[in-house]
Amino acid sequence: MRTTMNRNRAIFSYGTLLILLLQIPAYFLLRQDAEGLLLYIFLMILILLTLWRGTVFGLVSSLIFIFITGSTLLYTGIEGTVIFLNSTFSMQMFFAYGILLLILILCAGKVHELMMEQGNYLKKLQEDVRNYVAIDVETGFDNETRMRISVNEEMRRADRHKHTFVFMVLKLENYDKFQKLYGAKEVQHLWQQLSQRIQQTVRQTDKKFRFRENHIGLLLIDTTDQHMEVIYDKLDQALKNHQLVNGKWVTLNYKTSFITYRPLMETTFDEFLTELEREMKTSAL
Repeated sequence: MRTTMNRNRAIFSYGTLLILLLQIPAYFLLRQDAEGLLLYIFLMILILLTLWRGTVFGLVSSLIFIFITGSTLLYTGIEGTVIFLNSTFSMQMFFAYGILLLILILCAGKVHELMMEQGNYLKKLQEDVRNYVAIDVETGFDNETRMRISVNEEMRRADRHKHTFVFMVLKLENYDKFQKLYGAKEVQHLWQQLSQRIQQTVRQTDKKFRFRENHIGLLLIDTTDQHMEVIYDKLDQALKNHQLVNGKWVTLNYKTSFITYRPLMETTFDEFLTELEREMKTSAL
């Protein structure tokens, strides 16, 4: 929290400084003819680009602009011709304009840097919240972090006590399409209904997880692959048809796969998930 407040103060301070410094070129340039207005517009464009893309982009763009404009001003002074700067706009004034432009770009770049840091910090906080909040709100199932902990603990327990278990993954197909067609209310209702039916279908001692938004993991303790055909049939009957809030029925499609863990298997949980994803492409509920 203190880090966020300090960064907000820094953004406010540099932002205020930037606004105050902008008054200097505004005072001098806007008193000039159309040439002064044009230079002020270019200055504002470069500052906006810096706020958007950062200090390096702003400095490179500014140096290119200063080089082209300064060369043009020098050429017109030597040749005695006028292209877009009149004789009242001296090289000394343009030099001061260039120095002030670079200062403004550095200030705007600092604001960009602080805002990016703040954004990344807030994203990290949101990710931490998702990781440490153990329960998925819509289903009541544990989240991915708890899933990894639980499965690894069960693997160690299986090694000690010489028993097997099955880890099964269900992937809800066309989930994005369902969200677009029916909206957030129906999505929430869907997950509530799915969680209730899964709770009724599998044992209370089995552990249930929701991860990657449309994936469900089931840790089936003291289970072997010999039981999976019966479990598949029960889940198919329970989950295949879903009643919407408006009373209409829709058919849900799933892909699924499972792995049976046997004592002392030299396989990590990440390798399990990779194998499950590979098998899921060709296995359907």
